[in-house]
Amino acid sequence: MVDSKCILIVEDNDSIRLLLGSMLRKKYEVITKKDGLEAMAWLVAGHLPDLILLDMSMPRLNGTEFLKSIRQSGFFKDIPVIVLSGNDGEQEIKDCLKWGVSHYLTKPFNPISLKELIHVIFSSRLEKLAN
Repeated sequence: MVDSKCILIVEDNDSIRLLLGSMLRKKYEVITKKDGLEAMAWLVAGHLPDLILLDMSMPRLNGTEFLKSIRQSGFFKDIPVIVLSGNDGEQEIKDCLKWGVSHYLTKPFNPISLKELIHVIFSSRLEKLAN
């Protein structure tokens, strides 16, 4: 059964993008984009996901620039973002947290933990809306 929640996956690695998509499609509506430029075009076309899974190292528009763009926008600034990155550098993690990511996970990540994290984010957002 698919939830009404929409997750945008922004990942240039085909294997990881397919894995994430197949793993999450069972429960959520999933949209996948190969880089930040494709994802930004999709957002600007009027789409609004409930969550973004974001890789940091991508061609054309990397994760950092994509994150800065959505956080500076009026429409997209409150969308929760989980970063999935191969970089565990302290500075990148600090920068991402400064730009308001919900969580920063390093690759390889545990798929079960990721699903639980997504569930927690959606549950906490529902609680905030109810209060």
